[in-house]
Amino acid sequence: MRYLAVRLKKFRASFGRQENVALLGPFVVMSAALFGVVLLGGCRGQSASAPADTLIYGRGEDAQSLDPIATDIGESVKVIVNLYDTLVAYDDETLDLVPSLAERWEHSDDGLTWTFHLRPDVLFHDGTPFNAEAVVFTFRRLIDEQPEFAYTQARPYKPNFSNIADVEAIDERTVQFQLREPSAVFLKNIAMFPASIVSPTAVKQHQEAFGANPVGTGPFRFARWLRDEQLVLEAFDEHWRGKPDLARAIFVPVSESATRVSQLKRGEIHIADNLPPAELDALAQTPGIVLQEQTGLNVAYLTMQTEKPPLDNTKVRQAIAHAIDKPRLVDVAYAGHARPAVNMVPPAMWGHHNELKDRPYDVAQAKQLLEEASAEAGFALPLSLTLSVMSQPRPYMQEPLQTASFIKDALAAIGIDVEIQTKPVNQHFDHLMSGGHELGLAGWSSDNNDPDNFLYSLLDSDNIGEHGNNLSRYNNPEVHRLLLAAQSELDDAARLKMYLQAQELIFADAPVVPLVHTQVRIAQRDVLKGYLLHPSNLVRLRLARIEAAP
Repeated sequence: MRYLAVRLKKFRASFGRQENVALLGPFVVMSAALFGVVLLGGCRGQSASAPADTLIYGRGEDAQSLDPIATDIGESVKVIVNLYDTLVAYDDETLDLVPSLAERWEHSDDGLTWTFHLRPDVLFHDGTPFNAEAVVFTFRRLIDEQPEFAYTQARPYKPNFSNIADVEAIDERTVQFQLREPSAVFLKNIAMFPASIVSPTAVKQHQEAFGANPVGTGPFRFARWLRDEQLVLEAFDEHWRGKPDLARAIFVPVSESATRVSQLKRGEIHIADNLPPAELDALAQTPGIVLQEQTGLNVAYLTMQTEKPPLDNTKVRQAIAHAIDKPRLVDVAYAGHARPAVNMVPPAMWGHHNELKDRPYDVAQAKQLLEEASAEAGFALPLSLTLSVMSQPRPYMQEPLQTASFIKDALAAIGIDVEIQTKPVNQHFDHLMSGGHELGLAGWSSDNNDPDNFLYSLLDSDNIGEHGNNLSRYNNPEVHRLLLAAQSELDDAARLKMYLQAQELIFADAPVVPLVHTQVRIAQRDVLKGYLLHPSNLVRLRLARIEAAP
C-alpha cells in the first residue's frame, strides 16, 4: 500500500508470453525510472495495449513485503496468496478447508500429534522440489524464538502458532507436528497466509531480501517489482493444479480513488478495489463495469492506547464510546454499505455475541463519565488527544480521512480536542504497533473464519509488542485465560461460552470502540471472468481470465 499516484502511458503492442518477459525487463525498468510510467493498456471492452491474457489490478497502495511471515498488511497478502500454497486451504468458493500441499492428514486421539501426507511432484518456482524438509524449514522460521533463517524481526502472526511445540520430517512426503495443547484452530491457522510454504533455497540465497524476491509453489511466480509503480506476477506453468488462464497479473498502486475510477472507466485497469461506497454505487450504472459484493468478515475500530493516561482510565474510554454515533457514521462515511459494530467479532461469524447491546450514543452520559474520571484520577479537563489515521483506503474503511473527521467532531462535542495525524498505511500501522499513538483508526479482515483470529489476535496480551496486533495494549488476565482455554477446547458449545464471556469483559473495559462491519465490494471490467470475490476476501487469481468483448 504505497502512496504515489501513478501517471499512465498507453503503450500499444501485441506480444506473446516470452516476448512480454523481455518487454517487461529493461524497457519497463528504464522507462519507469526515467519517466515514472507504468505499463497499462487502454481498453475498449478489453485492453488494446496489454495482451488479452494480462490482468491489471488497480489498488490504493503497494505491498510491504512478500515474505509471508513478515507482514500483516492486506496489500502484501493480495500478492502472497497467488505466489504460495499452504498445506491446507480454503475451497475456491467457500470457507471450507480442503487439501492443498497436503493431500490428507490425521491426528492422534489426544489431538497433540498431527501427521500430514504431502502431495508428490510439486515444484517451487526456482525448480527445487517441495518436500517435508521445506515444510519444517517454513514453520521453523515462523515459530522458533531465534530462527536461523527468518531474516526479519517482524513476525506479527508468531503468537498464533505458539502452540506448535515441534515439527519434524518423517520422510520425504510426511511431516509431523507436535502441539503443546489440543487445538480447535490449528488447521485453520495453518491455512492462513503466514503459513505459506517457502523455498528454503531462495530464503537462504536472498536472506533479508527474500521479501522482495519471493519463491513459492503457487499458481503465479514473481517476475519483478518496481516499488510504488507495479508488481508483476507471471503464470507458473508447472503448478500442481494446472497453469492459470492468465499469463500475468500486474498490481498497480494508485493512491487517489478518483484516478482508479477513471482508469476503470477507460478500461486501463480490470479491477479497482477499496473504492468509496458512493463511487461504487455510481459505477454500478456504468456500461462495461460490474460489481461484486461479499459480506465482510471484518471490523473497523478505534483503538485507544490503554498504557497512556488518560486512556488508561476505563471511564474515559467508555465516554469516547458513548460519543460516537455509529449509525450516522455508516451514512456519512459508508453511504449505508456497512452496519454499526457492537463488538469485534463480525455478525456473520460463528462466535459473535448476538445478545450484547451497544452503548447508546449519549453526549450527556459521555460528559458525565469524563467528569467522574477527572475527579477520580486527578487529570484536568478539557482533554487533548491525537488521532492517528492511514491516508489510504482499506477494505473496512474506504474513507479513512472522512471517518477521522467524523470522530474528531464527535469528541469535540464532549470536550475532547483531537489532532488528526495522517500517515501512509505501512507507517501508520508501524506507529500503532509500537504504541506511539493515543487514538488510532484500524481494522481487521478475517484470516481463518474463527473468532480466535479477532479476539486473540487483536486483544490478547500475547500480542502486545512492537510487532503485535494488540494495538490498544489491552491486558486483562481473565480475558487471556478465556482465550487460551478456547483455543484448546474442542467442544464447540463450551468454546462458544468462553468467547461470549470474553466479549462481555472486553466490552466493559472498552479498550477499543468497534465502529462498523462493512460489505466488501469491488468494481471490475465485464471482460474479466472467473474471478470470484472470496468470502475470506483473499484475492485469488488462479481461475481468472479475460474474454474478448462480444
